[in-house]
Amino acid sequence: MPPSIRFCRTADGASIAYAIGGDGPPLLLPSWWVSHVERNWEEPEFRAFMTALAREHTVVRYDRPGVGLSDRRRTRYTLEEDAAAFAALADHLGYERFSLLGISCGGPLAIDYAARNPERVARIVVYGGFAHGQAVGTEELKRAMVGLVRAHWGVGARTLTDVFAPELSTDAAKRFAEQLRASADTETAACLLDLTYRMDVLAAAAAIRAPTLVLHPRYDRAIGLGCGRDLAARIGGATFAVVESRAHLPWHGGAAATAEAILAFLRGHGPRAVPADDGGAELQRSGEIWSLSFRGRRAHVRHARGLSDLAVLLARPGEEVHVLELAGGAGIAPPRLGADAVLDAKARDAYRERIADLDAELDEATAAADVARAERLAAEREAILDALKVATGLGGRARALNDPAERARKAVTARLRDAIARIRAAHPELGRHLEESIATGTFCSYGPREPMSWRTSTG
Repeated sequence: MPPSIRFCRTADGASIAYAIGGDGPPLLLPSWWVSHVERNWEEPEFRAFMTALAREHTVVRYDRPGVGLSDRRRTRYTLEEDAAAFAALADHLGYERFSLLGISCGGPLAIDYAARNPERVARIVVYGGFAHGQAVGTEELKRAMVGLVRAHWGVGARTLTDVFAPELSTDAAKRFAEQLRASADTETAACLLDLTYRMDVLAAAAAIRAPTLVLHPRYDRAIGLGCGRDLAARIGGATFAVVESRAHLPWHGGAAATAEAILAFLRGHGPRAVPADDGGAELQRSGEIWSLSFRGRRAHVRHARGLSDLAVLLARPGEEVHVLELAGGAGIAPPRLGADAVLDAKARDAYRERIADLDAELDEATAAADVARAERLAAEREAILDALKVATGLGGRARALNDPAERARKAVTARLRDAIARIRAAHPELGRHLEESIATGTFCSYGPREPMSWRTSTG
């Protein structure tokens, strides 16, 4: 039997539609991007996932203001607005204590509520979530995604379907995109997507005391794995578990195993999980934030160019890396040493042709909302431009080798020292380790006293 659909009202009189079904301890699902409590049930994968949860819990999901069967009149798009609506629903239901399952942008809403109402929250599960929308992607890509939805909701819905569930069949993808369009009008969908990118629960995450499980699909193209790991690291005692899936939403791809992992945690049994601080050393970037993990302690610092240099060196321990490679970006090889120009005319022309090709490919990737491809192309373009800056002087004239090498040595050395100082302020033990292990000069290297394996990424 489908769950029953009921209604309640917020403090300002807006109508909230919610679906309730199942039997057992209450499990409330804060709203994700756009939903439709009636139409979503028509999707077989969604129905199977929710039915599995409802075998052990009274499951409550709802449409946030502006979408689905809830009041479609909405003019304010803030986290506070959604938090008030969810609080009104929780009060209306009257449960003394309940657990939360926050999916995607419902994750920040779950964290916000639990921080404000710790006495009412028994356990928290976040799937595919994040602590700060700034870390979800580059500003250019986020603007492109919102702009695409606003410019053509049909194309935007199909594009986001490919991002959320890349392995759906053609028919299933068509149905999912149609459900997205049925859930909200163009402007509401665009404004709520923009709100996702503006959500910030960094302070709330640090205040959470309820047992928390953060599940994240390993190959999520909508919200990267680093966002989930970062969220878990900010919540004291949280468990982080990776789901081997490309799907952003838990009912697509491996839904039965995901449902069981959630139920096991809600029963009080932890799933097979990777703790957020699992003993490994890590330097990984997510947007403008770098996540550091070293000897069981985690910290975060804001982006600086020297951190990207460090990531290159840590990924290649014991190897001497020429400063021109660091100055140009990972993947740009240093020029041949000797008396020749850093780049001859033919090489410079080839680089410029590649930039033109990258511009065209970047436009295609942005239009297709292929986030991973667009980020790779943008990184390659920036690296080539930096290499050209190093290799050319005023008016585009080729520089002699000694000039750029010396300039790069000074710049890279300064960047590395600045990065290590930032790290030492946030994580003193790691800062001291890097001061002892990083050598600078025309060639830079990472040479720890004892072998050490690092997980690194630059974005």
